[in-house]
Amino acid sequence: MAAKAKKKVKKKKNNLLMIAVSFAIFLVLSVIGGYFALLYAGDRMIEQNVQKLQDLKAEPTVIYDKNGKEIISLIRQKNRVYKPINEMPKTLIDAFLAVEDKRFYEHKGVDMVRIGGAIVNDIKKGSLAEGGSTITQQLARNVFLTLDQTFWRKTKEMSIAIGLERKYSKDQILEMYLNRVYLGEGEFGVEDAAQYYFGKSVSDVTVAEAAMLAAIPKAPSTYSPFNNPEKAKLRRDTVIRLMSEQGIITNEQKDAAQAEALPTKPHEVAGGSLKKGYRAFFDNMLKESEAEFGVTEEELYRGGWDIYTTFDPKVQDAMVEEYANAKNFPKDGAKRGVESSMIVIDAKTGGIAGMVGGRNYAPKGFNYATDMKRQPGSSFKPIAVFAPAVNKDINKWNANSQLSNKRQSFNGYEPRNYNNRYTESVSMSRAMIDSANIPPVWLLNEIGVSESLAYLKKVGIELTPNDRNLAIALGGLNQGISPKQMAQAYTPFVNAGVVSEAHSISKVENKDEGVVREYQPKQSEALKPEAAWEIHTMLEKAVQEGTGKAARISGRHVAGKTGTTQSIAGDSKANKDAWFVGYTPEYVGAVWMGFDPEDKQHLMHQGSSMTAQMFSKVMGTALKGVPSSDFVRPEGAVQHKQEEVEPEIQLAADMTLDTSTNKLMVVLSWIGGPDGDTYDLYRISESGERKLISAGMKETSYVDVLDSPKQYQYQVVPRNAQGEEGTPSKTVPIDSKKLENMINQDPGHNEEGSNQGQNPDGTGNGNGEIPPDQGTGETGEHTNNGGSSQPPNPGTGEVPPDIMNPEPGQTNGSSNEIQLPPPPQEDGQNQSPDASNG
Repeated sequence: MAAKAKKKVKKKKNNLLMIAVSFAIFLVLSVIGGYFALLYAGDRMIEQNVQKLQDLKAEPTVIYDKNGKEIISLIRQKNRVYKPINEMPKTLIDAFLAVEDKRFYEHKGVDMVRIGGAIVNDIKKGSLAEGGSTITQQLARNVFLTLDQTFWRKTKEMSIAIGLERKYSKDQILEMYLNRVYLGEGEFGVEDAAQYYFGKSVSDVTVAEAAMLAAIPKAPSTYSPFNNPEKAKLRRDTVIRLMSEQGIITNEQKDAAQAEALPTKPHEVAGGSLKKGYRAFFDNMLKESEAEFGVTEEELYRGGWDIYTTFDPKVQDAMVEEYANAKNFPKDGAKRGVESSMIVIDAKTGGIAGMVGGRNYAPKGFNYATDMKRQPGSSFKPIAVFAPAVNKDINKWNANSQLSNKRQSFNGYEPRNYNNRYTESVSMSRAMIDSANIPPVWLLNEIGVSESLAYLKKVGIELTPNDRNLAIALGGLNQGISPKQMAQAYTPFVNAGVVSEAHSISKVENKDEGVVREYQPKQSEALKPEAAWEIHTMLEKAVQEGTGKAARISGRHVAGKTGTTQSIAGDSKANKDAWFVGYTPEYVGAVWMGFDPEDKQHLMHQGSSMTAQMFSKVMGTALKGVPSSDFVRPEGAVQHKQEEVEPEIQLAADMTLDTSTNKLMVVLSWIGGPDGDTYDLYRISESGERKLISAGMKETSYVDVLDSPKQYQYQVVPRNAQGEEGTPSKTVPIDSKKLENMINQDPGHNEEGSNQGQNPDGTGNGNGEIPPDQGTGETGEHTNNGGSSQPPNPGTGEVPPDIMNPEPGQTNGSSNEIQLPPPPQEDGQNQSPDASNG
């Protein structure tokens, strides 16, 4: 029995051995068969596409505008310079081999040692960070394959690489690669790239220039010396270090090469180019192509794609024309001009029609329309306060609702109206039209900050934890916001409450690859239709008769809101930011102006009248030939009849001193009065004598220079188009507080403070203190914040400040220590304003 059992075990072992041997033979045959299958597949693909290796050229990628007309072909319409390898310097070849494939002359197309090392590193890092592709594999991918990251694409790449190594010599492969490699900025091949970056033939490049070219292929956009000079230098210096470590150059050569400066601007090359002013949109489109559709810049430049965009050349050309006119901007500073950006998007779809990324936008540079973060001032009121309030309860909060306009303290936070004038209450519509400050802060306190933050998130604006305070009612943000975000946030007002994501591409297509990817609209209801219409009617009035008058376009309907913030570096009549965000039935636009950075030599003394005028000029030109249309009231939205109460004229008379002439002056400014009226201004002496000092004024400010410090009083009388007098303002005495403050303040001390509302780096809102916004005027708002030592320019329509500096004993900080406005005691519950300050 024992012998029989042993035989049975031995037979079982023999059977297992046979199975193992058979499996091993099967594996070997499979590997051999797979290897020959790879060789066959690679050879077949090379034979079928050998012309690609000879041409090294693809059909151009074509970018189309919204009408289907070509904007540009990305591959230049010229023959690229094909450079034989024997005309390339050894330094250049060594630089590419050092960083891309140092075992190039040892492997057979696929470097198993490198792949193994890449796998080990990936395991250590817990990611797929390492590449492992040889130069031969890169050539195979660039010529024969798309850039989709799949297992079969990688298998094909290896198969073709092995086939290339069997068919061509190492030098032939290297020559084809160096003439095919993408080197950023639309440049393929080392010769074209050397001409573009350095203005010379690749035969003449230095060690540092060779290393710069070799540094780019890893991430062409990231390591472009024109796009990211700091990252480009780090990458270039890494290549130089590798060359030194591999014995290609000496330590002395390494040090000299790393000390060499990068190129700073491209050199002119033959071929097609974008029309002037189109580059900001184009660069934004490139980013969106990769982020949203998975088509990289390199793929686009390799050709074969059709990109259909939302671009409207009429809008962009109008922007280019107006931005070329220096008269459309505030006065230049000592060394540079005021910066500005603008973006226009389709009111219904959110498609970007055009943008200006800056007055001197550099290719792939900082885009002020999309990347900038600045405080929006009063242009934030409609989206931060009025829209969420009306949406919450339109029966309680609507255009006719009475909001508190009393001077008051909100748990220590004391906002001020622009002229330090207050009333018991004011309608929401009038608060919007006149850009008063107390009403929106009071209303935000009523509905709760959380209600505002939730609504802002719906329209694509997520604020920081430091923004959980009442300062957001007037645009006092911790970090700021971009024109693109502001334009998108205004789309619900013209689109029945639906917010539309701003985007620049509608479809990408590659017929050769059988790829069609269409934009999926990202729209959602942010506002109830009736709430959207309610806000819209107030914004339309703000342009018709309020702070946005300069945005009006003859024969067209326009709505919108101005906004400004006060200068940090200058006196109280200088502005840091000026905004206008508005729309027609066709388009929503956002315009920003300001110095970046601002300092005492670069101060902007004009406000949002300039941004509103820019909107008017650009949209007026862009819509020429387009039939005028009206805003459409959403179905079911109730038209609340707004109370037509003639606004009372509120006059302020502030005494100040012209430090250049030592003459006393009275800065007179007023708000209110029927739309379209002119104004007569009277000076009243102590004896009661009434003297007309200016008649028929369209402006809402005036500077009266005094010969002696007499206690005059003043009055403004409106006149309609027929010359009939309207209700005059109250007679007001001269207020000398500003003059006293100016005299009493320390020498060299700016009454507004050096850091009000600003981070140490000059961006955002520092401690969260609200930036001063402004009140009304014929041509817009002004940014002064009290205590002005100099008056506004007479006849400009700019008006005095609407937020005063803290007075002695006030709890919201001194001019040198701005404190964060405290949050409500319990979000969603009313606070009790301090009546003692009312």
